[in-house]
Amino acid sequence: MDPSSLRLQSTENEGQGDAEQPLMNGFRSHVDEGEEAESDSEGEPGDSPASGWRRRHETWMQFYNRFRTNLIHFFVEDWFLSGLLGVLTAIISITTDLGIEYLLHAKRSLYERMLLQGELQAFSIWVLYFSVFTGLAGLFCHMISKQAIGSGIPELKVIMSGIELKNYLSFTTLIAKIVGVIFSQGGGYPVGKEGPFVHMGAIVANLLNKASHAWKHNAFFSTEGRRMEMLSTGCAVGIACTFSAPAGGVLYGIESTSKYFAIKNYWRCFFATTCSALIFRFAMAFILPQHIAGTIVAYYQTSFPNAVFLIVELPLFALLGVICGLTAALFIWLHRQFSLSLKHTPGIKTFWAKNPIVYTMLMCAIGAVVTFPEGLGKYCAGKLTFREALVDLLSNCTFTQVNQTNLGCSPEIVSHWTRDAQFDPFNILITIGGFIIVYFVMVSKFTSLYVPSGIFIPAFTTGAAMGRLMGELLALAFPEGLRGPDYPPIYPGLYAVVGAAAFTGAMTHSLSLAVIVCEATGQLCGLLPVLIALMVANAICAFLRPSIYESIIQLKNLPYLAELPPSRITVHSLKVEKIMVTDMVFITKKMTYAELRNILITTPKLRSYPLVTDKYAMTLLGQVSRHYLAHLLLRKLGPDSQALPRRRSFVASEVFSAIGGTLRRNASMQAMTPRNEEQRHSWHPDGPLTDRGLSGAHLLAHSPLHHNPHERERFAPFLAAHNEPQERRASTTADRAIILASTIDLDDVAIDPAPFQLVKGTSLYKVHTLFSLLALNHAYVTENGRLIGVVALKELRETLAHIYTRGAIPPRKQTLQVSSARKSSVAGNSVRGADDSSEPMTTTTTTTTTNEDINQHQQNGHSLWD
Repeated sequence: MDPSSLRLQSTENEGQGDAEQPLMNGFRSHVDEGEEAESDSEGEPGDSPASGWRRRHETWMQFYNRFRTNLIHFFVEDWFLSGLLGVLTAIISITTDLGIEYLLHAKRSLYERMLLQGELQAFSIWVLYFSVFTGLAGLFCHMISKQAIGSGIPELKVIMSGIELKNYLSFTTLIAKIVGVIFSQGGGYPVGKEGPFVHMGAIVANLLNKASHAWKHNAFFSTEGRRMEMLSTGCAVGIACTFSAPAGGVLYGIESTSKYFAIKNYWRCFFATTCSALIFRFAMAFILPQHIAGTIVAYYQTSFPNAVFLIVELPLFALLGVICGLTAALFIWLHRQFSLSLKHTPGIKTFWAKNPIVYTMLMCAIGAVVTFPEGLGKYCAGKLTFREALVDLLSNCTFTQVNQTNLGCSPEIVSHWTRDAQFDPFNILITIGGFIIVYFVMVSKFTSLYVPSGIFIPAFTTGAAMGRLMGELLALAFPEGLRGPDYPPIYPGLYAVVGAAAFTGAMTHSLSLAVIVCEATGQLCGLLPVLIALMVANAICAFLRPSIYESIIQLKNLPYLAELPPSRITVHSLKVEKIMVTDMVFITKKMTYAELRNILITTPKLRSYPLVTDKYAMTLLGQVSRHYLAHLLLRKLGPDSQALPRRRSFVASEVFSAIGGTLRRNASMQAMTPRNEEQRHSWHPDGPLTDRGLSGAHLLAHSPLHHNPHERERFAPFLAAHNEPQERRASTTADRAIILASTIDLDDVAIDPAPFQLVKGTSLYKVHTLFSLLALNHAYVTENGRLIGVVALKELRETLAHIYTRGAIPPRKQTLQVSSARKSSVAGNSVRGADDSSEPMTTTTTTTTTNEDINQHQQNGHSLWD
């Protein structure tokens, strides 16, 4: 137990004549309200355990109640919710997979019936089925929740970094995501389900967190840490549902959504994914039809022998890693170009802005024409789904040795990859090459359209085709193996496994694909080649391009601090003094209310201000929140529409703890709707000032988990003074002029004395690490205690905007030109002094981004930070 909750006192040992001395003379500590005081349980070596229990200030009933409460919380918080998350996500995943499989089965049956009547009828059904169901998916998402469009993993990365995106984790988005995925992939849309499944898992986790938050007796659920733990677990369960890979799902979920992960949450993720895997196995064995049970889980059992490769083949696997790394970088670049064409190409931009669903259906029709099995689809195995193609590509046989050796594939498998019944090896190679080219281009284009889409399965299949092509070429060149018939031959299926892991890992910049591949194939014999190719491909692609998810984040202009690429000397040589903003807005204790009012008017987006001694010494004393300054003016001057706009600002710091207003945190979903009178007023400057609103801006928070009434009492006089309704405000023009000319009266408790600070010699690499690890929004730059600048997330993002092509480049110094009318009101009153009033005022947005700002800029197609 915490020492602050113990009352150490002297005790008498029964049965002994001498009294024991107190453990610490004179030491007393306060006991929190509602917590029983306990005496020291340690006794003399001869004491029995029973005597130790008797000395406690706790009855057996109190002990029983406390133990029962802790046990219930342990099972509910740590086990029940994690298991329930895995079970619910697995049920949703199975339902979604069933819907997809039934629609694909209907498509295949309808196509075969139409093919008996003629190729024209079959062609019409193939194109219409493809386009109509994709259009229905886009239309449903457009009507129910636009946030269901796309993968979902890029948005989750932003949410996990501390930025709240409106409606991305809502129940309506979950419904739209499920229906959209069923319609799009059931119609044959060539995308994956991994991203949508991760998004679904995160939504289920968020809904469970909100439901548990309603249990008022259990305040632990209201903390931000619990929400992040649940979101991480939901992402892991989503991956596990895609590949039936519990361990790999946990690792990939961490790699794809989190920059830093608390190891203590590992077991929750593993427990949830294990529960999910159990539900899958149970459903496959007892519930699902046999012709469907083997298709809803991406489990590709291979049968390679233990001696599946030779040491001399390791350079070939490394070469395959090089090829996959380069092609993955090309894929990311091509996807970016397709996405940019929707925004910048004149004709496409207008058509896409007005009719995104029609444009998506048109692209789907073109894709259906290309993959029509009786047409161009003969050259790219267009009839196969990604799952069917993977089963063939990973099979332990050789396409080019059909009917020649016992290593050749069966005619049924080879018929999927040939245009006739001759089984010509070169025709097989051409078909595999066509499959790679067609889906390389189609997937990079279709993942940017107006439907829910994932990129993992298409990338996995494309990489498997690359590896298979290389393995078949080697098998043609060395039919008896690299070292003759007495040694293991070449297994093209192993090259397909290696290529799938290397290409997908390079695109996503993750190494957990090695674990996923081993779980999906059920074998460990190919782990060494997989690791070699995966690390080589990952290193090459990470050097050339950001991951596909970070590229999508950049395309959507989401406020996210991207990862640094490896081996960039500029991030170490560039110092913070080169990127910081030096022309700052600050306040002093000697400034007047008129100067404070002008600052609030001219900087409406700032949420906190540095407090310095004066404009000459510039010694940093701390920082003060705009929320408090607005209440200070309200208390003195009354309502002011210019300085105190009535605007709801869902900043995370108003709900969760943050020190100095520098920690960017997520806004609680429940806090989005104020539940009581105190919360309703805390959103507006003219409502009563509360310790919750104050602490969110610049003071240590008092969360329900760490409720301390003695600590809250420290703010009671301060809050009472600011919320006093009988306090006289300026009623006449003369009174207002007198108050405006007087010096402001700042309360010491309203000042955060320790905002986050950097020295000017701090490297960009260290700044990036601190901002990422601590979720900082801004930091002050000081020299010997003197404030010389401020650096915010905006400056970091602008500096790293071209890190892959031109390195780290300091942003241009931008100034905010104040209008002439506003200049005249600021002149002579600004903290800069009358002599400086003619200069343009430069500000930097150093605050947590509001939800309204993010969504408004997303709708307008502009970056909030640009």
